[in-house]
Amino acid sequence: MIENIIPIYSIILSLLLINGFSNIGFQILKIKDYLNINNFILSFAIYFFLIINSFALITFYISLYFGANELLISSLSILIIFFGFYKPYYLIKLYRLIKIKEIKTKIIYILLFLYFLLSTSPITDPDSLDYHITVPYYLLKFNNTFFSEYWLTSQLSGFGEAIFLYGLSIGAINFSQILQFFSLFLIVLLILNFDFESIKIDKNKKKYVCLSILLIPVFLFLTTTSKPQLFPIAINFICLILSFFYISNKKNKKNLLILIIFFLFCTTQYKFSFFLSSGLIYIFVIYSVLNTKYFWITILNSFVLFFIIIFPRELYEYLNLNNNFFYNFFNPVTDNYSSVDFNSSLKHGTGNSRLLPLWMFIPYPTIAQLTYSLGLTVMYFIFQFNLNKLIIKKSSIIILSYFVLGLIFAQPVGRFFLEPFLWLLFFSLFYSHKKKKLFQKIFEKLLILSAVIFICIIGFYSIKFLKGNFNEQYYKKVLKTNANGYELYEWANQVIPDNSVILSAHRSYAFYKYRVIPYNFRLYKTSRNEHGFKFYINKIIEQKPKYILYPSYELNNSNDILKECRGELFEFKKNVGRNVGRNPFKKAFVYDGYIFLVDQNKLENCKIK
Repeated sequence: MIENIIPIYSIILSLLLINGFSNIGFQILKIKDYLNINNFILSFAIYFFLIINSFALITFYISLYFGANELLISSLSILIIFFGFYKPYYLIKLYRLIKIKEIKTKIIYILLFLYFLLSTSPITDPDSLDYHITVPYYLLKFNNTFFSEYWLTSQLSGFGEAIFLYGLSIGAINFSQILQFFSLFLIVLLILNFDFESIKIDKNKKKYVCLSILLIPVFLFLTTTSKPQLFPIAINFICLILSFFYISNKKNKKNLLILIIFFLFCTTQYKFSFFLSSGLIYIFVIYSVLNTKYFWITILNSFVLFFIIIFPRELYEYLNLNNNFFYNFFNPVTDNYSSVDFNSSLKHGTGNSRLLPLWMFIPYPTIAQLTYSLGLTVMYFIFQFNLNKLIIKKSSIIILSYFVLGLIFAQPVGRFFLEPFLWLLFFSLFYSHKKKKLFQKIFEKLLILSAVIFICIIGFYSIKFLKGNFNEQYYKKVLKTNANGYELYEWANQVIPDNSVILSAHRSYAFYKYRVIPYNFRLYKTSRNEHGFKFYINKIIEQKPKYILYPSYELNNSNDILKECRGELFEFKKNVGRNVGRNPFKKAFVYDGYIFLVDQNKLENCKIK
């Protein structure tokens, strides 16, 4: 699939698509600003994300219940691109907001530019190659369902994969990554240009806060992946700003409340983990209107939006995956057989200690975990911290609740805690302005030094990966050295006949030239009991695969339920691939490749051992 993409065209089309969505939002803002917010960048961001969420919502549920129509979606994508050229005055306004005068501002925009270059690089992370781009692609090309019972990770899909359909339908595979970058860009612009009535904010501190954010190692990963995480973070960030600073405005309170609830409910459908951050902001909103005439209106709107945004998915899962509505609502994967084990593994994550969360700040236990960590720059918020202001007290309660609940129930990895530190850094702008202490001055000097070093590192990798966009040979080299499974599938694409459906034990399905039946369900014990085994075998038979692909480290292990039921060896290649990744600290090892024929008779008579 990815080999058929022309990188430079993909980047251009992705930018044009984002330009189109942006201009639709701007034109709505220009016709009538229903919110009356006296902040251009905030208003622009609101309407941009309103358009993105509206398209995601409609596309997701149409595709979920009726399937995806490639011709219709590609036609809409082209119309969106053309609309981007209709009076695009907002570009001039955004440009005017970017005032590069002194060194800190220059560093901020150099970092943003390098993040943009990273967002144009080839997709190499395993989650994207497994389902973030493969699920929407299969929807378009093979009329797959959004959630496949045998493809457990597909059940993690949502609004993000629905909006990716627009990019994939026209060959703009980088749309998902550039949208991630654009979200980070908007967060930085929002902070740099944030002012509210009589509240005075130190402009210099805004720049240090933005530097602290841009030096978070997690962004090295999030801007290069199709994982739909950064733009829900940006949406929730906007909701937090609206809830704290604008919800008291009586002129637009009703519209604001509807908008905030709409956004918060939508973010839960991008990624299950956003139920925590969105839920905490929602509770704060309800508390804010508790003793006002807007309380019951807000509750009513919440019920209406719940049945529009969240309930249709729950209904689909109830009818097609699992008839336990309560279980479905509180778990990301809901299939009848392996969901309990799968959800348990998600919560366990990398197995870090919940009692000693050093992994939040440093790459622990090895440097290979660098892009899982938040770095030490997020600690900038501690300087001048105090609870003298009500706004700090309220925000601290929300943030502390996030940490407590996150450490108890969520995956113990630094990425999950990006949002509360983003909030902490933002609200540090409103601490009482006292004379800087010595440690703060030292920390700020170290921020500048770290930023210069970071620029050198990110600049090297940005330029390195950028070459692949202009040279087909180098593009393949980038994939070979950074995408685990590329070489295995490159070999499989050469030896397996065209239009052959395969069963694969390697999760980089996006590299295969046709359609893959994921074999990951074998990793869970329910696939090895009688009922689960028969269920998955029948699902495989329905899909009519012709071959089974294995990397050698997955061959003949105890999890391989088809070990005794496959056909003859079709092809074998020594040292076919390496277990590589984008992280330069990760150790790689070489593995062999095996392709077996699928014997339908053996498969139909297969029995659990």
